Amino acid sequence: MFVPVIGASAAEILILSGAGLAGLGAAFGVALAFASKKFQVEVDPRLEQITVLLPGANCGACGFAGCSGYAEALVKGTADIGICSPSSPQATAQIAGLLGKEAGEKEKVVAFLHCAGGKVSKRRFTYDGIGTCASAALIGGGDLACEFGCLAYNDCVRACPFGAIEINEIGMPRVDPQKCTGCGICVKVCPKNLFELVPANKTILVACSNTERGRFVRLICDIGCIGCFKCAKTCKYEAIEMKEGLAIIHHEKCTVCGECIPVCPKNIIHNFAEAGVPAQQESAEPPPEGNQS
Repeated sequence: MFVPVIGASAAEILILSGAGLAGLGAAFGVALAFASKKFQVEVDPRLEQITVLLPGANCGACGFAGCSGYAEALVKGTADIGICSPSSPQATAQIAGLLGKEAGEKEKVVAFLHCAGGKVSKRRFTYDGIGTCASAALIGGGDLACEFGCLAYNDCVRACPFGAIEINEIGMPRVDPQKCTGCGICVKVCPKNLFELVPANKTILVACSNTERGRFVRLICDIGCIGCFKCAKTCKYEAIEMKEGLAIIHHEKCTVCGECIPVCPKNIIHNFAEAGVPAQQESAEPPPEGNQS
């Protein structure tokens, strides 16, 4: 601490004070330089290289806090290579090369919505709350007459970081398999658990999740699976199983022959990769309004 000299002039005091502060500043600077050097954390150069190779979507599908978090875990060896769904095979191979490991084969998967009715289906009541599926589902499971159906307030569309889900001609979410990366975010946000990640080369699918008996399905939905068994009987490869009145396709057995498609009386079995969800006839029920705020 600087103590003024008795009898010193104001100018001398000012000069001495400035010199004292300069000395303290220099001392602190030396201390900080020493501390930064001593406690410096070495950054692995591969961290930046891997971060650049990752898609930068920060979707969290890998289970880490964004792409930088996943890159850090890869460098530390605490994460597996190839769990980033949006990454291309080329990028995954480059990352494996940087880490000196084998990338392995990664099967591409895409999301599929097991419902074709949704917005044009019958409603149990008029919902006038916040226009999200999550909010609507809190009111008795939602306003849709079919308890298994898509509420069509499009939480999945808003959640998809890749713009892979769009609204089709009947107001239903439709996944574009070309844009879908299989990140699984839509699977997590759907309160009705209607999305499934399926192999991209196994795209014969049933657009329904209703397990009620046929006569009950007809009362609430014009396009639901009625459990007629026609698809199961037609399949030569035993890839279709009737489970609680609903047709279930086993992807490991399906050859994508498409013979089950024309026999479905409700037109809800189709080749997802080629056609997506086909348009259905509009019902007499009005589409949900809801507060979109």
